[in-house]
Amino acid sequence: MGHVREILQRTPPPILYHYTTQQGLLGIMHDKEIWASHTQYLNDVREFRHALELVKEELLTMKSDAATSKLARKCLTAMEESVISGMESINVCVCSFSERGDVLSQWRAYGGATSGFAVGFSGAALREVSEEHGWLVPVIYDGVQQRRLVRKLLGDTLEENLNEYHHEKVVGVGNLFAYLYRYAPILKHHSFEEEREWRIITRPLLCSNDRFGYRPGGSMLIPYFRLPLAGDKTLGIREIVIGPTPHPGQSRHSVDGLLLKHHIPTTTIASEAVRIHSSEIPYRSW
Repeated sequence: MGHVREILQRTPPPILYHYTTQQGLLGIMHDKEIWASHTQYLNDVREFRHALELVKEELLTMKSDAATSKLARKCLTAMEESVISGMESINVCVCSFSERGDVLSQWRAYGGATSGFAVGFSGAALREVSEEHGWLVPVIYDGVQQRRLVRKLLGDTLEENLNEYHHEKVVGVGNLFAYLYRYAPILKHHSFEEEREWRIITRPLLCSNDRFGYRPGGSMLIPYFRLPLAGDKTLGIREIVIGPTPHPGQSRHSVDGLLLKHHIPTTTIASEAVRIHSSEIPYRSW
């Protein structure tokens, strides 16, 4: 698993941006936390299915390989059946960030009807936040890299299961669920590549967890996890980009006041000052 785990240890860029609405920014500042949504309730329901389809395809390929033993095929069949039947019952949540702080598609998707924000967090601070609850990981868009990772993951899991069989005489799925929930959320279709996304992926969560809850959604309740932000006075925030708005000057003034209300400096005189500036994209949603 060493090669696969490498992606969980990659160093994030200096700043990662979280696109959100006006209400989202107010919540971040007031509650000192950021929300991670359940993988089965993301805006694009195809995301998790994309990863599962890759897994199913690779399992079929491995089963059809002439070099695969009868026992290995039995293990692979058990793994395949588990993927089909039981993957939606585990609570894993993700929170999305982008390497880019001014992307039109992100404003359209997450900025709200008028003027959202891209909150730029220190990559190091987000890594610190993630370590207690899960992992901060870059998304993989390249199909070849995705299949290579999935094949390695399944191969390692199969080897673990075969070794376990020799001790227990039972064919099972082993750690497949745990591995898939760790890696599936970072495999996205190449059409999303411009997002340059990183994600905090939580470990499996109990419904009784104090930070696990439910919020109103467009057509159903959405399970989510409240990730506490860094303990310093800036909450790890280094920059705030104001989304397209008909009133950029007034918006800048109100964001500046919001941060000062929470004792976060916004002038360059302070060493921990947060930079505030407006989007340069000529986009109108009003």
